[in-house]
Amino acid sequence: MAAIPTETVGLDETARKDPDLNANEDESRRIFDDGEEYFEYSGEEAKRVRWKMDLILLPMATFMDKAALTEASIFGIQKGLHLVHQQYSWANSIFYFGYLFAQYPCSILMQKLPIGRYFGVMMMLWGLTTTCTAVTKSFATLAVCRFFLGVFETCVSPVLTILIGQYWTRSEQPLRATLWWAGAGVGGFVADGITYAVSGGAWAGSKYETWQVVFLIFGPLTIGWGILLFCCLPTSPMTAWFLTERERKISVMRVVHNHTGIENRKYKLDQVKEALLDSHVWMLCAQSFLQCIPAGGLSAFGKLILTGMGFSSRRAVLLANPSHAVQLMSNVIAGAFASLIPNSRCAMMIFTNVIVLIGSVLLETLPSPRSLGALYAVHVNTVPYIMCMSLLSSNVGGFTKKATCGVMMFMSYAVGHIIAPQFFRSHEAPRYRTGFRAFYISVAMMIAIELVMLAQLWHRNRRKRNASVAPEAQTGISLDFQDLTDKQHPDFRYVY
Repeated sequence: MAAIPTETVGLDETARKDPDLNANEDESRRIFDDGEEYFEYSGEEAKRVRWKMDLILLPMATFMDKAALTEASIFGIQKGLHLVHQQYSWANSIFYFGYLFAQYPCSILMQKLPIGRYFGVMMMLWGLTTTCTAVTKSFATLAVCRFFLGVFETCVSPVLTILIGQYWTRSEQPLRATLWWAGAGVGGFVADGITYAVSGGAWAGSKYETWQVVFLIFGPLTIGWGILLFCCLPTSPMTAWFLTERERKISVMRVVHNHTGIENRKYKLDQVKEALLDSHVWMLCAQSFLQCIPAGGLSAFGKLILTGMGFSSRRAVLLANPSHAVQLMSNVIAGAFASLIPNSRCAMMIFTNVIVLIGSVLLETLPSPRSLGALYAVHVNTVPYIMCMSLLSSNVGGFTKKATCGVMMFMSYAVGHIIAPQFFRSHEAPRYRTGFRAFYISVAMMIAIELVMLAQLWHRNRRKRNASVAPEAQTGISLDFQDLTDKQHPDFRYVY
């Protein structure tokens, strides 16, 4: 049983009269202002709440990501839009200029608007823009659509990071993060299935080319998903429609000891400054940037690499399915491993990056199609990024600091994706040797940073254990319910 004394979660009379003392109050604390002397719940109740969140929230994040352009790349979009030289590469990069452009407004809107409504509207606009891509006539019109796709997708990663921190404990976060991001693998299966179906000749004689049909199907599907999110995704555990009032309290108490903030609408400049000066945050940003070199290359050129091995366009769609399976299974296995074994996230990042390093070298050196297995192997590259995201969710305290770190990390993500397609030179097709060299150089740098980060987090925990523990704040609010950063909270411990 978990017993929470009233004074741990309530404000004393002085704090009620002085609004300045409420500045650090996390809004989740307010659901306990009901006069209860104790709040008790059983492990069975907590388990039931967790299952509700797993079964309702996790499926909402399954989406097809940016799959439409790579599907269209082998079905005539380059010929149809007269793309030459590096224009296809730039069409992929321009998406992330939009992503960069919208990052700061996204961080503000996430704190000012209900997350579910905001996320749903952005998803609907994303689907509308995808649909409009079907009628583009040139590189210029394609570039405009790609830019706005980036603007509308910029909220996805920050929103999912915030939601994971709100609903699941730190030990549960790695598995949920990997399950959430495994949705891209599931979406890949769906996207390839749709593309294979529409490329079979049924559209022969239609005024639309196969690549246009791909956008005309994916766009409305995304709009429909956005409507679902708008209607069903709650802003926080305190407003979750699928939880009872008691279950909402249990949900809050399950994660309050994350020390990472559940919900706080106050924008705090001191937390922004701390984020900018935190070396751990910059290492996460470096990881995000470097991981996008292989991820961006595979996302944009995965199908073209397969056709370059001598396979037909339809055959390439089928042969892409094992890569989705590798991505999906590696994510789930890594997430389960990190959840079962404490402080194994950095180890998982290093292990999977070694696999990507070996696969990248083999992709450059082995002749086609013998390098097909190596191509599948490098798709474990999403595991380090997801572990990195889970470190952001678990190791950064304070709502504003977490949002700021999210923006910094996703800006790094965008820059990495802008650069990645440019390593794939059109005159090197279909082998793209420069692209694969960029893969293994960036991965080698990631491994070095991960080793340093592991040592740093271990040292920070040792220093915190040796420091004296600060008393509870004089406001009468538990430190766990104050919007404190990881550095400010004396009992905060980093995971690695």
